Amino acid sequence: MFSRFARLTRPSARAAARGLASRAAPVASGNAMRLAAGFAFAMGSVATFAPSTVADCGGLPVYGVPGTNQERTFLACKPDAVQRGLVGDIIARFEKRGYKLVGLKMVWPTEEMAQNHYADLSKKPFFPGLVKFFSSGPIVCMCWEGKDIIKQGRQMLGETQPLASKPGSIRGDFSIDLGRNICHGSDSPEAAEHELKMWFPEGVSDYTKAVDSWIYE
Repeated sequence: MFSRFARLTRPSARAAARGLASRAAPVASGNAMRLAAGFAFAMGSVATFAPSTVADCGGLPVYGVPGTNQERTFLACKPDAVQRGLVGDIIARFEKRGYKLVGLKMVWPTEEMAQNHYADLSKKPFFPGLVKFFSSGPIVCMCWEGKDIIKQGRQMLGETQPLASKPGSIRGDFSIDLGRNICHGSDSPEAAEHELKMWFPEGVSDYTKAVDSWIYE
C-alpha cells in the first residue's frame, strides 16, 4: 500500500518541479533547475520516509520497573527553570550521566493540577504559595529511565534547600532560594508511580538506545 502511495506522490512532485523550473527559466535557469530538483527530492523524501517516524511504544507500565535498569522517575523543571532558560542544562546532566529520557512535554498546570501534585503537602502552611507558584507558568515534565534513577535523580537535583546543596548538583549550581529551587523529582517508587500516571496519562516511549551496552554491564 505504501509503495503505491509513493508511486502516486512522486510524479506530482516531478511535475511541480518541472513547472517551477519552466517559470523561473527566463530569470535564472540554472538556479531554477537546482531549486526544482531539490523540491522534487524533498517531496519524494516525504513520501518515502514519513511513515517510519511513527514510534512503536508500549510494553512497560508508564512508571517502569522499580529496582531494575528500567526504573523510572518523574522530574519537572518548574516555572523558574523555564523562565531562566535552564531546561537544556538540566536535561544535559541526566543524558550525559547515561540516563534515558522516555517522556518530555511542556504543560501549564492549573491550580487544581498543582494541588493534586503536591497533595501530600496540603497541611503545610506554605502550601497555598507553592500551588500558586507551580501554576504560575509552564513547566517541563520529564520521565527518566535507568538504574536507581529515583534515588540518583534526587541526589543530582540536590537538597530541597538550595543553600544546603553541594556544588555540582543542579540546585547547588543554579539555585539560591528555597521558593525558587527550579526542579521537582519523585522521592520514592510510590511517588514516581503516582506522578507519572498523573502527568503522562498517554504513556511514554519505550525504546532501546544503541549506547545502552556501554552504560550497563
